[in-house]
Amino acid sequence: MLSAIEKKILRKVSDNQLITRPDLKKFLQSNGGGENAVDTVTKNLVQKNLLVEINPIGSTCYVITQKGSRLLDELKV
Repeated sequence: MLSAIEKKILRKVSDNQLITRPDLKKFLQSNGGGENAVDTVTKNLVQKNLLVEINPIGSTCYVITQKGSRLLDELKV
């Protein structure tokens, strides 16, 4: 089961298709998450195969996986 913060991050990545780590930190800080929360939550989501970490432009970015997209669709129901 996903925590509330994991759901928020998964939705944000899904909405943006691709999001950088700094953008994700800004999003979390504006939504009540701590600065260190990004590292912990993204690590958990990557381990659950819901997000993939990539480095296309020299900066760490996150992309949602098909499994993550399906899970979001199930949560909306």
